[in-house]
Amino acid sequence: MINYLFVYGTLRKNQPNAFHLEKAELISEQASTTGKLYEGPSYYPVLVDEEAIVYGELYKVTDNIMEAIDELEGFQGDGKENLYDRKIREIKTDQGDFQSYVYYLSPDRKEMAVAEIEYGDWKVHELLKQDEVVYFAFGSCMDAERFKLAGIDHYFHQKLGRGVLNGYRLLFSLHLHDGGRADIIEADDNVEGVLYQVPLDAVDYLFKREGVNAGHYRPTIVDVQLGDKLLKNVLTFYVLEKKQELTPPFHYAEEIHRGASSYLSNDYMQRLEGLFGEKFEVEGFKEYIASQKKK
Repeated sequence: MINYLFVYGTLRKNQPNAFHLEKAELISEQASTTGKLYEGPSYYPVLVDEEAIVYGELYKVTDNIMEAIDELEGFQGDGKENLYDRKIREIKTDQGDFQSYVYYLSPDRKEMAVAEIEYGDWKVHELLKQDEVVYFAFGSCMDAERFKLAGIDHYFHQKLGRGVLNGYRLLFSLHLHDGGRADIIEADDNVEGVLYQVPLDAVDYLFKREGVNAGHYRPTIVDVQLGDKLLKNVLTFYVLEKKQELTPPFHYAEEIHRGASSYLSNDYMQRLEGLFGEKFEVEGFKEYIASQKKK
């Protein structure tokens, strides 16, 4: 029998217990369901069945894998003295909604929920404990001019180069008053961007710029290819409420193109120019490209 399993802590990619899911099929790494995530008394988080949103990954697993996870989570069966109770919940993903098993802390063990985890994402929580992080920019944050204008360019001087995010597609699903803003969605495609090594002060700036507290984007963790090396646990941002794609304004398209031109591949630059010039028909963009080619 095939089951679906939603994981939110040490069973996720690049985490200590991820080996349990080596033979499972990853359905989505941008999955979410209901529950409030807390720090536990040890190295792992705990999930309480409360009204909130928790982010994690969705896997397709066999009965044998489920048996191993039951043992890991201290689940002996419904109605027994469990460490975690196994419940079925609706999981939201970019591929649609799924009915999946989720492990929630047993109400009898609620003292293990020590402190609520901000943003509902264990991997983000762990990453922000570091002094520096690697950040993947795929939109206007590729543009150094914006950083200079904000007076924080010193945070973004350490560029690692062109990053390739596989398994995602670029879209413009955030609606602002003057048009769409860049987003990523899981798909059979790739997104190119600029990789930065930044201090935590830069992360504070990025959270404000991306409107994390305003509910525009949420921080998320991905793996990004840098040349022949795969960089794990890289910070990027993901639109919370995706809407139908909306034409971006010229100034935003210009910032993306300007920032991308020094780092991204020729093929990807052509894709961007096709998006802005032909698909969205951004006013003034074709004239801008023509002027750039004359330089």
